[in-house]
Amino acid sequence: MRYLALLGSHERHGITAGYLDAVTAALPDSANVETVFLRDYDIYPDTKEQSCPALDEIEAKMAASDFWIICAPTYWGGMSGVMKQFFDCMRFRLVRMNSVADTLPGKYKDKHYLSMTSCFISSTENLATGITDQTFVTIDRVLTGAGLIKVGEFVGTGTWGTKKPRPEKLAECTRWGKKIANRPRKDDNTLKRYILLFIMIAVMALITMGLQAWWFGVFAAGKFWLTYATFVVIFYVLLASILHFFTFVRHRRR
Repeated sequence: MRYLALLGSHERHGITAGYLDAVTAALPDSANVETVFLRDYDIYPDTKEQSCPALDEIEAKMAASDFWIICAPTYWGGMSGVMKQFFDCMRFRLVRMNSVADTLPGKYKDKHYLSMTSCFISSTENLATGITDQTFVTIDRVLTGAGLIKVGEFVGTGTWGTKKPRPEKLAECTRWGKKIANRPRKDDNTLKRYILLFIMIAVMALITMGLQAWWFGVFAAGKFWLTYATFVVIFYVLLASILHFFTFVRHRRR
């Protein structure tokens, strides 16, 4: 397996880089691992007259790798400018576009990736505010648009006032390194999704019926339509909230 780590931080040996190093260090000895520090390259957009040599070099490494690790700190509620600049300049190399400007997966379709970020604030504050969410959203928008398959997320919180990574977060990075090295080759999680959906519905139905019995006392003869209406409303609100949370909001925050 060939692993390529793209580091979009301002410091080559900073805290964010330390977390990335912990992931790559946990990969098997047989793995081919390379880290690209984006600030080493003069990255700018391709022109009609000439392509960017730095992008040519990095793209060759990306094409030769089976797994990408995208690592960039979160600044001002979004990913670092170093990584954003790289993604912007790589746009037409990552995807293809049809005549009506629809973005379609390109030649990297079905590769895998792990997202990593770090931020100043604590885990508790990040859990409440989701300051790192936009970093993950941007990475996902770019790479899933290119047809890659996401394996997971890591966030290193509480970097303010310290000069080295947190031990418990380094341990988490080590677990991620082992996990991506031993991940299943099959990516069809259809059965797993059906089981999870069944569990979600079963739990929500139990909560709904309990709220009906507690608040409305509707399980009595002659109150069928009230039972039905309250069940539908409560069930709909719960299901919509959960789907919105896991589809649009939830990211790794702790």
